[in-house]
Amino acid sequence: MSGWPDTPGVGVPLFATYLWAVDVHTDAGPAQLLDQHGVSTLVHEGWLEDPAVADFTLRRYLRYVGLLSGWAEKIQTRPELVEMWLVERWDARMAEVRDGSHATPRLF
Repeated sequence: MSGWPDTPGVGVPLFATYLWAVDVHTDAGPAQLLDQHGVSTLVHEGWLEDPAVADFTLRRYLRYVGLLSGWAEKIQTRPELVEMWLVERWDARMAEVRDGSHATPRLF
């Protein structure tokens, strides 16, 4: 059982977007967007979780939210900006592979 409410036809990333949009707060922190590229960056950097966001259980999502919230607190920013940076990092890595260039994401 995934732990998510029964929402037929609504995938985990879309439901996470809804939770973020309506400003839901969890015990792990404020709900966050769930982007495959951001999670793939975490896995690339050593996060030991299943990389497929479509298969995220509620428990795994809460660990993800806690991780982003913890990092955001340490660097005194919003968790959304940490998530955005992870996605930007993925895009930079893909540009480097595609173009053979050294691309780095913009910092906050």
